[in-house]
Amino acid sequence: MGRLQRLSLFRTPDVAESPASQWPRSGRVAAASTLVLGGVLNAGMWLALGSNLDSHETIDYLRWIAAHPDRANLAAALGLLAMPFLFGTALVYVLLSRKRSPRLAYSGGILLGCGFFGLSVILGSEIPVARLAQNGGIDLTALSSVSDHTLISSAAPSIVLALLFFPGAVFGLLTMAVALWRSCAVPRGAVVLIAAFVVLDFGLQLAVPAHLILAAAAFWMASAVLRAGSASQPVAQSAVGVVVEPGAAGGRPELRLRPEPEG
Repeated sequence: MGRLQRLSLFRTPDVAESPASQWPRSGRVAAASTLVLGGVLNAGMWLALGSNLDSHETIDYLRWIAAHPDRANLAAALGLLAMPFLFGTALVYVLLSRKRSPRLAYSGGILLGCGFFGLSVILGSEIPVARLAQNGGIDLTALSSVSDHTLISSAAPSIVLALLFFPGAVFGLLTMAVALWRSCAVPRGAVVLIAAFVVLDFGLQLAVPAHLILAAAAFWMASAVLRAGSASQPVAQSAVGVVVEPGAAGGRPELRLRPEPEG
C-alpha cells in the first residue's frame, strides 16, 4: 500500500514524514494561505489582462492599455499584491523540500527568489509606462520605442534584469519541482503541474492557461499542507494512556492501557 501511494500522482507519498506535519496549526494555515494567495493573485492578474494579448509587440500592449484602463490598472494591482506571496511561496517550497534534498531546495529557492525579484522590477517599471499610455496626449509609437529601449537593451542593468528573471524563474521552478518530487511531502501531480507551467508559459507563451494551472497546483499543495497536521495525531493518541509496569517477581515489564477518566 505504501509503495502504491508513493507511485500515485494524486496522493501525498509520505504524509507522516512531511515537514508540515511538525509545524503548528498556525504555521500550516499560514503556509497554505501563502500558496493560495500567491497563485490566485498571480492568475487573477493574467485573467484581468485577458487572452487577447496574443501579440507580443509592445505597441499592441500599449494600445490595449489605452483602450482598457480599468482592466490594466486592476491587473497591475493584482500583480503587485501577488509578489509578497510569491516570495513566500518560494520559502514554503524550501521548507517542504529541504529535509530530503537540502541542496536542491536551497539552490531552487535562491534561483526562484532571483526570478521573483526580476519579475517585481518588471512589474514596477510597467506602472509609469501604463500611466503614460492612458494619457491621450502621448504618442504610443514613441512610448513603445522608449519602453523597448529601456527594458530590452545592451545596457548593464537590462542584462542583469534579464539574467535575474528568466534563468531564475525557469531553472528555479524546475529545480524546486525536482526537490518537491523527492520530498514526498506534496502530491506529485501538483509537481507535474509546476513543470507544465514552465512549458506553457516560457515555452509556448500561453500565459493565461499556464497561470491557471499554477494556481491549481498551489491549491493542491496547500490542501496537502493542511492535511499533514492529522498525520502525527494517531501516533500521539496511541501513546496516551500506555503505562509500563514492572513484571511480577522480577519478570519482564508489562504494557497496560491506563483507564480513561470518567466524566
